[in-house]
Amino acid sequence: MFKIKENMEYLTSLFLSIFAALFIGAIIMVFNGQNPIVGYGALVVGAFGSKYKIATTFAKTVPLILTGLATAISFMSGIFNIGGEGQLYLGAFAAAYVGFTFTGLPVFVVIILAIMASALVGGLYAYFPGVLKVKYNIDEVITTIMLNSVAILFTNYLVNYPFAASQGKMGGTDMISEAFKFTKLVRLSKLNTSIFYTALIAIFMYYLIKKTSFGYNFKMVGENGIFAKYAGVNNKKYMIRAMIISGALCGIAGAFEVYGVHYRFLQNISKGYAFDGMLIALIVRNNPVGIVLMSIFFAMLKTGSNSMEIATGIPSELILVIQSIIILFIAGENGFKKIIKKRKLNKGKLVK
Repeated sequence: MFKIKENMEYLTSLFLSIFAALFIGAIIMVFNGQNPIVGYGALVVGAFGSKYKIATTFAKTVPLILTGLATAISFMSGIFNIGGEGQLYLGAFAAAYVGFTFTGLPVFVVIILAIMASALVGGLYAYFPGVLKVKYNIDEVITTIMLNSVAILFTNYLVNYPFAASQGKMGGTDMISEAFKFTKLVRLSKLNTSIFYTALIAIFMYYLIKKTSFGYNFKMVGENGIFAKYAGVNNKKYMIRAMIISGALCGIAGAFEVYGVHYRFLQNISKGYAFDGMLIALIVRNNPVGIVLMSIFFAMLKTGSNSMEIATGIPSELILVIQSIIILFIAGENGFKKIIKKRKLNKGKLVK
């Protein structure tokens, strides 16, 4: 009963935060001489106004869902993987390597190998800071942030020198074989069959987190490590497992970008997807269903912002302001609750 009440309170806080962010965004539009109804209308139409726009919006959810789930499994286990961007880059390169190297193998074999390679490389890259944390108590936030730069710079070197495209500009590998490309679901859009793989992964992660003893142990380790230890759960093992799963999911997100969107590895293959996924997971408190829904909302903002700018002249950067305000209100949720309770108590005393 208490859990249901707590969840309802949080959902209320989340909706109020989104409403407040949109309201502040509307005020900014008014001060800039724009009509917020027209602006937000253009945003919604830009995200869902046609089959192509809907497809574009859902295409953007794929990396957000995967990196959001990656953040959730590590954060809920009490270990903070901030290195998702680097893991995504390495996973993407590993998948691209499989695609342009093993061109003679059957399609389904290459796809499986590519996903396995991306998951393995991403998971392994997350494993090392996890070990440093649990064995030597080295802050994983610092190590994973530093390893982001290492991975990005290393892959930049690979695609500009030893694995540079044989034809065309530098900054990317050769294209993967035509047969290996994921099928487009809507003509001219970037939506492809990776959306189905992502849905299956999301369902699996939901089941793992909510319905299994493994998921319960991950949460127990994150919420109360001392209690988990006395309950017979090996904290260190579960924290490392969480990091490996987290890194693997980020690596798979990179693979889907290669096989579904770009068809090769590019040195700027990610637009900060892992950081957006991390914010999404934090906003919804690592809830898998919430991650999927909030990913669609973030994708809507990103897709619709360009149409909003074209239609009204309102800078698309306003969406970053709205996202930041949502995060600010959610981060200050407990503080706001204390202020409200304190005022209620003071009012009660005055009435008496």
